[in-house]
Amino acid sequence: MELRLPKNETVAIEGNPQGLVLYCKEGIIWLTQEGDDRDRFLGAGDMFCFTHGGKAVLEGHRDALVAIVPAAHGPAAAPAGAREPSSGFHAGIRLVYHGSGQ
Repeated sequence: MELRLPKNETVAIEGNPQGLVLYCKEGIIWLTQEGDDRDRFLGAGDMFCFTHGGKAVLEGHRDALVAIVPAAHGPAAAPAGAREPSSGFHAGIRLVYHGSGQ
């Protein structure tokens, strides 16, 4: 699944994202997740693996394009030289848009 995240727009990933990978394809996003005291900034080409459940919140620090895919579709499953993750949907999550944080 891909989503555009304009600057200052937030989206919550509710449910259990464990086993999913978040790829930042364009722009910069800020990411935080319940149960993890570290906040992260991901730029184009960066990824984050969800290793536990708990609500996550993303915010566009700059206009961004992100992909959320099952870990099986991550780099290890991709052919050599491939950069684009496969699209996928994880029935255990729900995206909730919160609009601009301004």
